[in-house]
Amino acid sequence: MEEKVVFLSPSTQEFNVGYGDFGTEEYRMNRIADIVEELLKNQGYTVYRNDPNEKLSAAVKKSNEIGPDIHVALHSNASGQGYNAQGPEIFANRPNTPGDKLANYIYDEIMKIYPDSSKGRGVLFTSSLYEIIRTNAPAVLLEVAFHDNKDDANWIINNEAEIAQAVVNGINNYFASLENT
Repeated sequence: MEEKVVFLSPSTQEFNVGYGDFGTEEYRMNRIADIVEELLKNQGYTVYRNDPNEKLSAAVKKSNEIGPDIHVALHSNASGQGYNAQGPEIFANRPNTPGDKLANYIYDEIMKIYPDSSKGRGVLFTSSLYEIIRTNAPAVLLEVAFHDNKDDANWIINNEAEIAQAVVNGINNYFASLENT
């Protein structure tokens, strides 16, 4: 088996506080990343991570220096005061690219466990999210769900292991698709 290298980049946004017992986006996404990392390592992946005490630019620089096969950023979303948005979404830089393919595999797995499939926000493309456009490896940024929505925040809190497993399943599906081409 050829070595598979993944760079995980959980949110460093310690100022984004979620609903109720959610805590901060940085805290919660690092908890999920801890599980993802362990699952991937148990399956033989080499995993690198960002340093939550550094800026986003440092994570991108580190990822680019390492040269992983893929770069996966884990975030939770916020809608702002008075807006009740829900559901997962994932960003990639362009359609019909390895990043798009990775995004679709992860999104499909997240939607299998998210409680309301009608709330899914889909795979979105961006030319402005720094981590997506400045990372050399195929990169995605998963917004697991909205941490300022009561139902979404509680779903994330109560399903960290399931969310992590869904991310890993998506990563596995991505690499399996490469082997079948």
